[in-house]
Amino acid sequence: MLEFHGNPGGRLLLWDEPVLERAGVRWITVDRPGIGLSDQRPGRRVVDWALDVAELADALELERFDVVGFSVGGAHAAACARELGDRVTAAALVSSIVPLDRAGAFAELGRSGYWRLSRRAPGLAALSLRLQTSLARALPGLAARAFARELSAADAKLVARRPELVARGMAQVRDAMQPGAGGLVDDLRSVMRPWGFRLDEIEVPTFVWQGGDDGSIPAAWGERLAREIPGATLHARRGEGHLLMADRLEEIVGELV
Repeated sequence: MLEFHGNPGGRLLLWDEPVLERAGVRWITVDRPGIGLSDQRPGRRVVDWALDVAELADALELERFDVVGFSVGGAHAAACARELGDRVTAAALVSSIVPLDRAGAFAELGRSGYWRLSRRAPGLAALSLRLQTSLARALPGLAARAFARELSAADAKLVARRPELVARGMAQVRDAMQPGAGGLVDDLRSVMRPWGFRLDEIEVPTFVWQGGDDGSIPAAWGERLAREIPGATLHARRGEGHLLMADRLEEIVGELV
């Protein structure tokens, strides 16, 4: 299975490895262009990601594989499902964005300060992200508390119960910013442009997971994805948040398998 991370995020595993080991799956997380150890690709479209994934799969000798997209990564999982349908066996879109070039979609985003800054002033967005990461490295406890205050009630309860998710997330972002913050900002800007394909062109089995108390992604977006992708299955989880994958990983993987 190939996992495509959120933003800010990167190739380091955010979820529980023992769950994946018990499921007996090979789980591969992948840096997108300009993030972590991956070269930048200015001006890329979301649909272009499928070419990178096909090249990676060839190098790893993966003939067929599932894709899992978390948050912003959902767009990239959808692109692979559309473009690589002969190789992708199934797709899971978890807490996923929808195409943001549609009228009104961008305004529906929760906690969108980082997004708005990336859209209007990418240089300033990169600077802000670097400063926040430096603060988190110097004062991890303070950064963790500040992060928790921005979460929905469901996600706040989740990270209180599982604080390791915050530590993993901070490590993931530090790793993602090895080349600087520009790649993460470019990644956001790419999903704000037309993706290069339509959701109704996806033909592989697709499973949509969406929490009803997601402070980042409107619950209605899960319904929209499931409605527009032919035959998609919707798992709407009332009272769960953006990070529902932390508790639902075994179910998500099991359904794909």
